[in-house]
Amino acid sequence: MNKKGQALVEFILILPVILIVLMSLIDIGNIFVKKNELNNDIEVVRDLYIKDKDKMNLYLTKENLIFEEKKDDNIVTINIEKKITINAPILSNIIGRKYSIKSSKSFYEEPHEQ
Repeated sequence: MNKKGQALVEFILILPVILIVLMSLIDIGNIFVKKNELNNDIEVVRDLYIKDKDKMNLYLTKENLIFEEKKDDNIVTINIEKKITINAPILSNIIGRKYSIKSSKSFYEEPHEQ
């Protein structure tokens, strides 16, 4: 009996499963990295929102971010969203090919004197 041939056949049978799991882990790791980057982006957007909205709009366009703001008296809540692509075959069937990650921040805006 040829044990090397048997091991090769078993490896070939399990290889697609290993590759799918590996690709899924890479995509899940990518989601966490992009979420961390989005949390950093929300700080930048907040600073630009306060200082210069034109630069904020340029930044949002450059980074492909979707922006939304909500004001309640002097409390401003800004939300940003980014869509990322999922490449792993089975994972993309479960959570979708385009996955949205979101981040929000609320802060107090000084009232403008008129």
